[in-house]
Amino acid sequence: MQACGDVKPMKQPWTFSKPRLLGIVWPFIAVALFQALLGCVSLYTMSAVRSYVAGESLWSKGQKDAIHYLSLYANTHDERDYLKYQAAFSIPQGGYALRKALDQPIPSMSDARAAIIQGGNHPDDTNGIIWMYLNFHNFSFMKQAIHFWGVGDGYLMQLNDLARRIHERVGQGGVTAADVDQWREQINVINEGVTPAARAFSDALGEGSRFILNLLIAVNLVTAVVLILLALLRVRRLIVQRRVFADALQLEKERAQITLESIGDGVITIDVAGAIVYMNPAAEGLTHWKSTQASG
Repeated sequence: MQACGDVKPMKQPWTFSKPRLLGIVWPFIAVALFQALLGCVSLYTMSAVRSYVAGESLWSKGQKDAIHYLSLYANTHDERDYLKYQAAFSIPQGGYALRKALDQPIPSMSDARAAIIQGGNHPDDTNGIIWMYLNFHNFSFMKQAIHFWGVGDGYLMQLNDLARRIHERVGQGGVTAADVDQWREQINVINEGVTPAARAFSDALGEGSRFILNLLIAVNLVTAVVLILLALLRVRRLIVQRRVFADALQLEKERAQITLESIGDGVITIDVAGAIVYMNPAAEGLTHWKSTQASG
């Protein structure tokens, strides 16, 4: 619109700051993704520990059952007891095969998986068990567990050698009471040796599981605190940037106001809807309106 031929209308440009959304939220996305990744690693590690504890329980039960059935076979000479011994012994034998497969210079993953399944663990647990053995075997608790694991396997190999000799002797016939007494004594010696090793193996795994649990809790807490601090710093930086931008915009507005007020021609500013939002003093004099009266 034109007022008294001297008033020059001008539309106020609809300007606003449209910050890039990704530039603002990417740190928070990164924080969420990192925390989720850490949570997944923690759960995977604890699942692997659980698999080892379950495997140790199966290993201990297998060696006890093997000793029991071999003792029965030495007394009864019943082939069914020997078959039960073999079935029970195959479980701790799987643990021995697992260590043998993974202790090679180039670990055999296929042999390790077969050994884990032979030891009674669920097939879905194979990857976690292998991953933990390869990545944690240098940790003190894992070294200790593997040491006693090996000691126990040594006794079990002695037991299996004895079982083969007993089976061969029974097959030949003519077993005497002295033979049986000697076998039972040898079985008891092996049992007295393997039991403390099995207990120490279990204790080492228990200590390791508690250590890993406490470590993961500490890592998650520290990480959460660090990420919260980083998020607060990011938000503070955004607030400071917005304040600086707002101050600069206000300063520019004040300068424009001074400029408009000093212009001799009448200036009327309208918004996109055509409503008056500003009149300089010259326009007020020409229209005989005050800026507050004309607004809107």
